[in-house]
Amino acid sequence: MKKTAKAPKVKVTITKKILGKAPEKYSFYLQDGRVLRSIYDLIDELETMTQDAFNQYVSDVENHFANWVNDVFEESELAEDMRRARTAIETQRTLLKHLVRELTKEMKKHKKHA
Repeated sequence: MKKTAKAPKVKVTITKKILGKAPEKYSFYLQDGRVLRSIYDLIDELETMTQDAFNQYVSDVENHFANWVNDVFEESELAEDMRRARTAIETQRTLLKHLVRELTKEMKKHKKHA
């Protein structure tokens, strides 16, 4: 009788979409051709974005960044918070606060299972 090697155990970690990257076809394309694939990319971009550039994507009528976060990352609550922000810095702060909360939750989950 032939013995077969035991398959190694595989640890699978499922995190929320907000902490990952968007599929390439759902990337956010800025007017200058640059591409955003994650919330981290958006946060970095907002750091140096002028208010005029920000206003190309966000107005009283429309918020393309919030739509992207809602549709691609399925974060409706965060998208609503983003719609209340009026500047790039306010939007960045909203995103950072949300990410800190999500990362804290993930760390607590991992500590429980460790």
